[in-house]
Amino acid sequence: MDVQGAFLGKVILHQDLRRAVNARIGEQHFTDDKYQRVYGYLLKHWKEFGTSPDAAVVNRAFPSMSWEDDPQPLEYFIKELMRRRKNSVLVDGLNSAVKFMHATDDPDATDQMELMLKAALVAAAVEGNRTFDIDFTSEEHFTEVQQLLEERMYDPGYLRGISTGFQGIDYVTGGLQPEHFVVLMGIPKSFKSATALAMAVRIHMQARRPLFVGFEMSNVEQTDRTLSLISGVSLTKIMTGKITTKELRRITEAHRAMLGMRGFFFSSDITSGMTVSGIQAKIQELDPDVVIIDGAYMMQSEDARFEPGSAQAITSVSRGLKRLAQSTKLPIVVTTQASQTRSKGGLHMGSAMYSQSWAQDADILLGVERVVAPVGSGQDEENEVTTAGPVQVKFRVIESRSGPRKNVVLEWDWSAGSVEELDPMVQAKALSNRSSRYDEDEDDD
Repeated sequence: MDVQGAFLGKVILHQDLRRAVNARIGEQHFTDDKYQRVYGYLLKHWKEFGTSPDAAVVNRAFPSMSWEDDPQPLEYFIKELMRRRKNSVLVDGLNSAVKFMHATDDPDATDQMELMLKAALVAAAVEGNRTFDIDFTSEEHFTEVQQLLEERMYDPGYLRGISTGFQGIDYVTGGLQPEHFVVLMGIPKSFKSATALAMAVRIHMQARRPLFVGFEMSNVEQTDRTLSLISGVSLTKIMTGKITTKELRRITEAHRAMLGMRGFFFSSDITSGMTVSGIQAKIQELDPDVVIIDGAYMMQSEDARFEPGSAQAITSVSRGLKRLAQSTKLPIVVTTQASQTRSKGGLHMGSAMYSQSWAQDADILLGVERVVAPVGSGQDEENEVTTAGPVQVKFRVIESRSGPRKNVVLEWDWSAGSVEELDPMVQAKALSNRSSRYDEDEDDD
């Protein structure tokens, strides 16, 4: 495929130069001289007249050339040109560094080679850095805004992204939207991981592809939990094998129903060696619609200067994931730990362990807290997997760049493989009834 010619054909026939300019595609991305001249002409026209030249204008300037509308989207050709340019920059940097490799009579050769390699890596990173600009006063942007407003008017509501499967969480997030970085923060055993997995299951039910990356549990453990959620069979029974023939049939039928559907991907890294680049590679390989990372605080920084697990390393990971969401235009949801000491009296922006960057980088920061159960209720506060009955978990917006505030209560019951959102009034009444029942039991004793 002639990528350079196909790219120009898309830009010219659709008058879509803005996206190419926002992606920082320049004349240096073209190795063919004639295509380089055409693109230079497009940029000059854009600069002088503030709009993309149409096919008639280009044909008058280059009458011997013709253009075809390739079926692949423009974004494909933008990425391909960027990839090729990045590869060219890296190869040039390596070739320059090699010159110093065998310079035994130069005491500074190793340092020079290191500088060359670092410069090449920085240049390659710059080549992959994209900006997205708009001219608010342009006719083009005015038209886009009118279309957006009309779409919202004919389809009113708060859900603007992929549903999490929980109405209350959708209300405060607007759904999982492109480029959003959503952080679920809570102390250990507060059902962060379980809820993140439940979101993935419900996202898949919408014919979307979730990628669930886990740093705390193996793929076997995630499989057990997923089987419980889709079948309604007790997680403890699935884990121990103490299931009946009828329950085995339910599990099998629920799993078989998912065969042939769009992908639902698990990626386990219990050695905690994965970096942001590793997540990016997974995205390129699996092409998910949503990325969920459980235990993101355990990821490794790509900056060797930072001690693993240090505040600087965690900040590097958080910032990297935020940029990854922006560059891939995917929603990325992560879970991270809160400090019990700093969370007394309730979760807040300063509750995060290791680094405050999670709160600073998040578009939406959700605090996850278990609702305190009455003494004697049988709930195990040290364990997410409990057969002692339902456990209620509260989600609260700690910080949001935009959007409403609301408390959301989910009731988890791993003994039935279920999680349901509770109406606040129903939740308060249920908690009151349980408290009264336990009081009566104590009186009887």
